[in-house]
Amino acid sequence: MANYILEGIRVVELASFIFGPAAGTVCGDFGADVIHIEPPGMGDPHRYLDKLKPLPACEMPYCWVLTGRGKKSIALNLKKEEGREVARELVRRADVFITNFHPSVLEALQMRWEDLGPLNPRLVYAHATGYGDVGDEVEKPGFDATAWWARSGLMDAVRPGGGEYGLATPGMGDHPSAMALFGAIMLALYDRERTGRGQRVRSSLIANGVWSNGLYVQAALCGAEPFVPPTHATTPNACVTPYVCSDGGAFYLAMVQEAQQWGSLCDAVGRPELKDDPRFAELPARREHAAELVAILDEVFASRPLEEWRRDLDAHGVTFGVVAKSEDVPNDPQMQVNDLLRPIEGAAGLRTVDSPIKLDSAKRPAGKAPAIGEHTEEILAELGYSAERIEALRGAGVVAAPG
Repeated sequence: MANYILEGIRVVELASFIFGPAAGTVCGDFGADVIHIEPPGMGDPHRYLDKLKPLPACEMPYCWVLTGRGKKSIALNLKKEEGREVARELVRRADVFITNFHPSVLEALQMRWEDLGPLNPRLVYAHATGYGDVGDEVEKPGFDATAWWARSGLMDAVRPGGGEYGLATPGMGDHPSAMALFGAIMLALYDRERTGRGQRVRSSLIANGVWSNGLYVQAALCGAEPFVPPTHATTPNACVTPYVCSDGGAFYLAMVQEAQQWGSLCDAVGRPELKDDPRFAELPARREHAAELVAILDEVFASRPLEEWRRDLDAHGVTFGVVAKSEDVPNDPQMQVNDLLRPIEGAAGLRTVDSPIKLDSAKRPAGKAPAIGEHTEEILAELGYSAERIEALRGAGVVAAPG
């Protein structure tokens, strides 16, 4: 039987909508026992996120499949004192508590660090926030589209020529932010090994957004001039821009080492005469005549399909990346050979996106996402609740049967 690096670690999760729960998902990937607290009835609203337009239509709740995988669910009414006591019992036996609720909600539920820390001196309390944990905006609803994408400058930074703003892809900021929170949790667990005591750790969408936009923000901190990203046609660098092929496929040319690769590009596209063209022979000239070079390369690359260009550019050592569609990814052989899309145990033919950390030690197989309250009775029994007491809690609306 495989040994997992976080086996024996118990995580209690009171969180929804990706950022916080995704950190719990990664903990579970490495063997932690993750218990997700959700309200009775409809359960965690994250289960239905895929119904939000304009997300792709699908019969399967894919948002929940991804983030809920391998967890246990307890349906618990935290508005009742009996429900909060069950939660406190879970915390007393937990190693990690993850939440992304607002401070006012945590105060009302008595689930703040100040409430739970004294119950368990070894507890690592992980708080995911939108805009940080101090300041005027601590209660402001923060999603990755608003706090990570828009507020950080990223949304403006990818607006070619100052044109139309692009929509955020759901989860595009939540998932990398979750990795930061996961790292904070691991640091706190490591520190606990040395000190014997847990602590509170935090990460925010706005902090991760600024980190992701770090180069441009650092430029601003150093006094750089305001920058408007160029369009493809007006780019000053024809060797770092996307091109479209005859079949509609596209790739991003990224010749950062342009001086070494310029001749190879000319050979790859069958235009060796461009090497000696005075407009393009040297780097300063290529910058001055970038629009002309873009026009030439646009025509060249539009003459053949993507797969042929992939072959020839690779053969000549030119740096580029295919512009994939999401529906292309499941069949990408490089994704498959690196096990980036793992099968879900007990769900024939269904795969899930793996978390992006690999160790030589084993990673736990991906499990199915739980039904609402699927493990309620199991968890309560582990806490020492008798069948009669569980039934009484159910009758009082504190817990719910699996749904």
